[in-house]
Amino acid sequence: MRLAALLAALRPVLPLVLGLSLGCSLSLLRASWSQSGGEDRCLGAAGRPGPLAGGARLEAADGRPGPGHEDFRPRIVPYYRDPNKPYKKVLRTRYIQTELGFHERLFVAVLTSKATLNTLAVAVNKTVAHHFTRLLYFTGLRSAKVPHGMVLVAHGDERPIWLMYETMHYIHQHFGSDYDWFYIMQDDTYAQAEQVKALVTHLSINQDVYLGRAEEFIGGDEQARYCHGGFGYLISRSLLLKLHPHLDSCRNEILSVRPDEWLGRCIIDFLGITCVSQLQGQHYHTYELAKNTEPEKEEEEEFQAALAVHPVSDVTLMYRLHKHFSRIQLDRAYQEIQDLQMQIRNLTSLTPAAPLLLS
Repeated sequence: MRLAALLAALRPVLPLVLGLSLGCSLSLLRASWSQSGGEDRCLGAAGRPGPLAGGARLEAADGRPGPGHEDFRPRIVPYYRDPNKPYKKVLRTRYIQTELGFHERLFVAVLTSKATLNTLAVAVNKTVAHHFTRLLYFTGLRSAKVPHGMVLVAHGDERPIWLMYETMHYIHQHFGSDYDWFYIMQDDTYAQAEQVKALVTHLSINQDVYLGRAEEFIGGDEQARYCHGGFGYLISRSLLLKLHPHLDSCRNEILSVRPDEWLGRCIIDFLGITCVSQLQGQHYHTYELAKNTEPEKEEEEEFQAALAVHPVSDVTLMYRLHKHFSRIQLDRAYQEIQDLQMQIRNLTSLTPAAPLLLS
């Protein structure tokens, strides 16, 4: 009885003990074989040491290389600095990603004015600004008072064309080498930040992109299109770099009342690129709000899928739009969770049951 109880108690650890014993035995046998094999010399036909496998050669008894073995001596080059030449300090970038040529994904510029800086611009900052890694506000005011939590760039000239010119020049000078995509919008536009971020992840950065709501020029070419500024537009880094040398010429030669038309004409005339609403299988969905619109009652698919909504007339409407689209995103997230739970249940029924442990 005692022996049976002892065996029952040792039964769970018996495989472990047998495994350790077998492993130790095999290790000792292998070590003994290796030592016995290392002592034997490879002898030739006359009993003299012969060549080893792989062309290796034996060393002499005093440890020097044997015949046919070249003695390698490394060449040491001492450091020398010419005292007649001025010393140049090596400048390193602040971040390693800059030195390696990595770029951030998206930069957002919001155009605002004196009348809307403390109202709509603040509403944009409270609703979507925290979704973007870098967002700046551009205005033509001089020494404007900056609302709390906003980064404002004041150009000192309220003319719309001049504001657009200075904004594009500023973006190129300060952020042209740091970001792959540049999204430009107005403060009376509500943009779904997560949708904009998802859009740029599906576009190739090696292509010149001018993406937005394509509009026809008044009395112009039927094939040419410009991106409506009220619905925002996306510009790639490659396009910005090619456009920058022509900004001065566009400012002096192109006459327009609307800044978005001026920019579109500049891109078309000097680069031959027109605005498109879809590219690489991605669509830039927009929705134009009518007067006295109730966001909670809008059920059109075009409105639900809109990436940008315009025009937003007041602060209250901006917050209502944000609440509505946030609820839509939340419902989508709950639906995805339910779908994943259903998939897990279906997979659980197909997996084999866990084996019963021996008692």
